[in-house]
Amino acid sequence: MSTPRDLASDQMNRYRGIKHVTATAQLDASDHIGNGIAVFVTGAAAVTLTLPPMAEAIGKSYFVRAVNGISYNVSVVDYETATEITTYGDMDANNDHAIFFCDGQYWIATYDGIA
Repeated sequence: MSTPRDLASDQMNRYRGIKHVTATAQLDASDHIGNGIAVFVTGAAAVTLTLPPMAEAIGKSYFVRAVNGISYNVSVVDYETATEITTYGDMDANNDHAIFFCDGQYWIATYDGIA
């Protein structure tokens, strides 16, 4: 039986590209797992990463990771409300990561490695 960690590792093996984000930014709807994209946040200061509008992201999942060695906060926020996505949108430790799925009404963390 596969665990969530195994499933996330399987997803990671399918990635074809990494999008590096070093400053506050909004993700494009095309930056999702199905297109082979993983979003890695690096940089020297706090970063706010806004997920795409729900109308464009419905049915898609987005992988976000705050890379090893960060000493600042990465906030993952909802485009529509500009608010942080509960506990899973607050990445403030080395290698914090999560997969966010859009069902058209909410962002759901389907996997997380938030410390």
